[in-house]
Amino acid sequence: MARRTAAEAAQTRQTIVDTARAAFTKDGYAAASTTQIAQQASVSRGALYHHFEDKAALFEAVFTELVAEYDGAVTQGGGAGTNTREAVLLAARAGLEFACRDDYRQIAVADGPAVLGLDRWHEIDGAHGISSMQLGLDMLRADGQLAVEPTPALVQALFGALTELAFACGKGDLTVDESMDAFSTLLDQLAPAATARS
Repeated sequence: MARRTAAEAAQTRQTIVDTARAAFTKDGYAAASTTQIAQQASVSRGALYHHFEDKAALFEAVFTELVAEYDGAVTQGGGAGTNTREAVLLAARAGLEFACRDDYRQIAVADGPAVLGLDRWHEIDGAHGISSMQLGLDMLRADGQLAVEPTPALVQALFGALTELAFACGKGDLTVDESMDAFSTLLDQLAPAATARS
């Protein structure tokens, strides 16, 4: 029997991840089984465990992919801005809207912290998000719309605030508009008095 090519192996892995995401979204992590996922992906359990050590490793792969899509949505949202402040706000809104999706709500908000542990959850979530927040604040500072230096501590503080707002949106505790009002207010408080908006 011919050996599978790297491309075929990658396709099998992606099929498993896609199938697992659907299962984790629909049933939650605890109820979804690797047997079910393998059957729905039309692969053997051996093939699944060839790519992933266990269900937790498969979940981490799904979560990592989801976070990458979240970051892509944020970048695309920010790209629609006609000025720096609008770009930062549109990027934030895109992230909050993404957090309302069923897959993000179940995988990232409901199951992620428990399955991965908070340290690993934040490590994956912040891999791109921290740098995006740093970029946004650097741009605001360069445009004279940030009254203070965008230090690592400030970046962490605002990224943390936006992450908590995304959680609240995902759980349905806040609407996107309510969350955006809060985030916009935070930016206003950090703007020079002449440019702050009420």
